[in-house]
Amino acid sequence: MKKLIISLCLLPVLAAGVRADSFEDFKTQIALQGEALLKPFAMDLGGVIGANDFNSGRTLGFPGFEVGLAASVQAKPSDENRVLRDADVKAFGVPMVHAGVALPAIGADVMARAVSLSGFSVVGGGLRKSIIKSGTLTKFIPDVSVSAWYDVINYDYFKGSHLSFDATASFDIPVIKPYVGVGVDRTTLEIKNVNAALNGVDATISKPRYTVGVRLSPLPLLYVYGAYNILHGQAGYSLGAGAKF
Repeated sequence: MKKLIISLCLLPVLAAGVRADSFEDFKTQIALQGEALLKPFAMDLGGVIGANDFNSGRTLGFPGFEVGLAASVQAKPSDENRVLRDADVKAFGVPMVHAGVALPAIGADVMARAVSLSGFSVVGGGLRKSIIKSGTLTKFIPDVSVSAWYDVINYDYFKGSHLSFDATASFDIPVIKPYVGVGVDRTTLEIKNVNAALNGVDATISKPRYTVGVRLSPLPLLYVYGAYNILHGQAGYSLGAGAKF
């Protein structure tokens, strides 16, 4: 809880300090140091994408739908990520616009998300399924859901994909709704437009991710949330807001 409170306080500061284009030196660093830098970079990138996967263990329930904004920040690159460290990048992250709708036929939420900034883009979709659902008389039972996401990544000097699987639990109590979750990110990146020796080289890495957060509903239909993440061994933070109908 102490880490979570600190996370909520630091989020605005960290978000303001993230460079508009944290990846602008990718071509230079990869060309200088070679393909060994690709896998650690992919690990960190997959973590900040995957940290946007969830903010509750409760599904929408038909005919519900929601729209919102989300952003996840890693406080610093991992020690192995020389692409960002040698470019003197500190905090970096990925914001997202997302939407979801509940479908009665499959009893699950269908979700979509996207971002396009400074030549970097992510477009993805996912499914979320309830495993345990609390009710009016059983508020003490946590809501538990599982989800899966697939995202297509594109940038001037790399392209690839991000696949994630998550399990989330939360309590649907008034106003304050704590949640925890665990996920696995599988990220694949391929170098492009760098040089003939490196173009087409790819790398894939899979790593776990852990989250503890709080979602607040100060007004009906509206919510905000903040979370502390362990992104493949590195500290991270998430913030978001949305409307749920």
